Amino acid sequence: MTQPGKWRWLYVLSLLLAMMVNSAHATITPEVDKVLQQGFPQQPEALANTTTALFAEYTRKKTVASLIFYSYGLLRQAKSFSTVNDFIHAAEYAKTGLFYLDEAVDANEDNLRVRYLRARIDAYLSADMGRCVVTLQDTEQLLAKSQLFDNDLVNHIRYMRYRALMNCNEHHRANLLLEKIKVQGTLAAKYLTLDSTSAPDWNMHEVMQIVMPLLKGE
Repeated sequence: MTQPGKWRWLYVLSLLLAMMVNSAHATITPEVDKVLQQGFPQQPEALANTTTALFAEYTRKKTVASLIFYSYGLLRQAKSFSTVNDFIHAAEYAKTGLFYLDEAVDANEDNLRVRYLRARIDAYLSADMGRCVVTLQDTEQLLAKSQLFDNDLVNHIRYMRYRALMNCNEHHRANLLLEKIKVQGTLAAKYLTLDSTSAPDWNMHEVMQIVMPLLKGE
């Protein structure tokens, strides 16, 4: 995403979140909003503060989106510890993050939006985290109800499934799916240009169809 395009998107996102907060049915979740707009901090102390704030937000509001983003923060901390060879803390934070991520889905088993968010996190973890089977299960359920999502989300779900197949060493199935994704042309191009360690920015489709309904309790 180009910088001007990114700033336009952030402006639109801030307006959408402001509209949601002003809704009578909205749950105010400033920490989730902040992550959607700015991403997680890179600096370890700031990342820890954001993650702690997300858990406090979940404790107050009991909003599943806050719990999922809290688990995401823990996983980001695990990655940060791993980069400095602090493998004890990396393993501890990864285990806790995955526990809460799975708890969120287990408590909302029939909610496809919650399942989408788990797949969104798992698909971009490193293969050694061992989450490819979970991602394949989640994306299978999501694609079975693909009529509930717009084309952008369906393409992203397929791409997340492609990554999971690659991480599970199912290369033949992955390549078949990749050809199907390529047929979508520009709709899928933004995913195909990602490198193996990058997750895409949150986009308007995800915020409108996945995150905002969860913040409203849907």
